[in-house]
Amino acid sequence: IGVAANAWTPNGNSGTTPGTNFVGTTDVKDLVIKTGGIAPANERMRILSTGKVGIGVSPTLAQLEVSSGSSDAVTGYGTHVGGTLGRETSFQVGSDPLNILLGAGLYTTSSTANYASLYAQSTGSATVAAAIDFSNVWIAHYSLLQHSSTLFDPPPASYAQLTVSANRTGNHLESAFRAFSDRGTVAGNPGTTVGVLSTGIAQNQDAIGVWGSAFTNSGPTTPALRRAGGYFESYNYAAGIATQAYAYVGVNLAGTTRKITGTAGVSEIVPTQNHGRIMLTCPESPEYWYQDYGTVQLVNGHAHVNLDPILADIIVVTEDYPVRVFCTPVDMTNFNGVAQVNRTATGFDLVELNGGTNSGTLDYQIIAKPKTGYGEGRFPQGAGPAWLKTDEEPASAKAANQPDPSKIFNWPADFQVYGYDVDKMTPVGAIVPAGPHYGKFKVADGVFMDHMPVKRPSK
Repeated sequence: IGVAANAWTPNGNSGTTPGTNFVGTTDVKDLVIKTGGIAPANERMRILSTGKVGIGVSPTLAQLEVSSGSSDAVTGYGTHVGGTLGRETSFQVGSDPLNILLGAGLYTTSSTANYASLYAQSTGSATVAAAIDFSNVWIAHYSLLQHSSTLFDPPPASYAQLTVSANRTGNHLESAFRAFSDRGTVAGNPGTTVGVLSTGIAQNQDAIGVWGSAFTNSGPTTPALRRAGGYFESYNYAAGIATQAYAYVGVNLAGTTRKITGTAGVSEIVPTQNHGRIMLTCPESPEYWYQDYGTVQLVNGHAHVNLDPILADIIVVTEDYPVRVFCTPVDMTNFNGVAQVNRTATGFDLVELNGGTNSGTLDYQIIAKPKTGYGEGRFPQGAGPAWLKTDEEPASAKAANQPDPSKIFNWPADFQVYGYDVDKMTPVGAIVPAGPHYGKFKVADGVFMDHMPVKRPSK
């Protein structure tokens, strides 16, 4: 109710001039709005002379501060999305009625395709993450994907994509996802620190703990590029002495395919009942070889051995790489020894020395050159740490044998040999390798898009 001729009336005013006419104070005092009387407890809103605004709180501390007590503080929503800042109302997470949270500092929802529930962005010269999760009690970040559709495969519960748009020089280690675990300076912690812990638990389904895939269009030409499905390394800097161990799965800088390569041996652990947990280590050689074993009957000093037709199909037999055979007689104490003669790509003869005519059993071992990796040679260049580029390889680390990738034999890919659907080979959310869908993202079995299905902001 107005108290002067120029008052603001309960039914509104006309003829006002913005900037000249206003509701507020003319001295350096706060503007206070109350309901229910003049008592301090009836204050509902205050606009400070400093420009800060408080709702339900006095005096306000932030530029805009809302205190709602036990009710939700601020709620905003549009046609397709909505959210609450300072949610005091409990809610259910997913479909499990036991997953109940009593509230959330920020709660957002979206139920329409191509609308994101939460989006954070850093651009320009920003040097910090677009979103930072911190907790000093429990998990800093937790993602739950509840998938109920039978029409398509879901993307991962957590998805990270790195798009490199700058052509820089030098060595840059760029990663779509990185996990770092640090126990700090706390001593005597009896627990275990794990950088990444991935567990596959799937009842009535195949379960894979970790799946690593690498795709590239670069062929086996110089400069060669590594394609690693997985790379694992361990360092120890105790007492100033650095030791390193790593395992590498993929193609190294020399263009050589390896399923496992790295420092130290390849071993098997056998948990025996009577001898403890023992370790057996694979023998290693300057070159790649296949081994086979067998038994043949010597008759009057002669025997013929046919190579297993499968073995014969996957090895190389040349003058430089013949089939090497080592024999041991069984229960023939007067045996004169044996010579390998008439050797071919499919078999060989064994003849007793000095005209011997013994008959009996011979055990033999065969060493043959595989087709896989043929042309690599002896003591080839080995892969180094994952971050070490070709032009940064120390001269002292380069082996004398630098294989020519174009002269090394590699079998075609499994899906090419047997002709199964390449779509099944590619996990959902990955970029599809060269083929009919090259350069597209796989969003479901048989469904590909030029980009990930996200709603891009308008300019």
